[in-house]
Amino acid sequence: MNTARLLLYLPASVGYNVNGDAMYHIKETTESQIEVKKSRFIAILMPVSQEQQIREHLTAIRRKYPGARHYCYGAIIEGSNRSNDDGEPASTAGKPILEALKKHELDNVLCVVVRYFGGTLLGTAGLIKAYGQSASLAAEKAVLTVPTEVMTCYLKIDYSLTSKAEHLLQSQGVILERQYGDQAVYIFSSQKDLTDTIHNTLSPQAEVSLLKREVIDMEVKLREDTE
Repeated sequence: MNTARLLLYLPASVGYNVNGDAMYHIKETTESQIEVKKSRFIAILMPVSQEQQIREHLTAIRRKYPGARHYCYGAIIEGSNRSNDDGEPASTAGKPILEALKKHELDNVLCVVVRYFGGTLLGTAGLIKAYGQSASLAAEKAVLTVPTEVMTCYLKIDYSLTSKAEHLLQSQGVILERQYGDQAVYIFSSQKDLTDTIHNTLSPQAEVSLLKREVIDMEVKLREDTE
């Protein structure tokens, strides 16, 4: 299924793919498991932001899944790739895990695939397929997020404009707070600068100011591509 993103306003510091879309993060750890010729492949996909977390997660996973033959991984942190075959033939484990992460356009993630050997050699092609499939299944189960710039703003207007203001702010942002004094005051958040829209739609005299700007991970909503 082809998908298209509904989040449009993204910060310049976020990693982008070749199509200009922001790379996905994941909300929380997910796991998947497959069995190939009696070998069990357990994929654990985790959000990470620093390289030292790779070692920490590997230590924890070795404790959780003791006695496995291999603990292979692929990781992407701020666009930089890491991988390890952990005793499997070169490029048959870490690389296919990494390629699966890239295929799903993930960033700031670590995928460790634990293999319990089942007694049958899988060969180069078999290993590549098994490790790649394990990572892909974990990625497909993940809740995706994307770093998104959100602005919190202040708006002060005459009461005669409140009806229009409510409609505008609710359709293009989120009203966080309402204050009533000599004039109506709104504290609202939006993914884009609404200053010009407010002045054009409400009044050029409307008082608008930026309170803070931050980047947060927002859950991504996907829709089917109807083309």
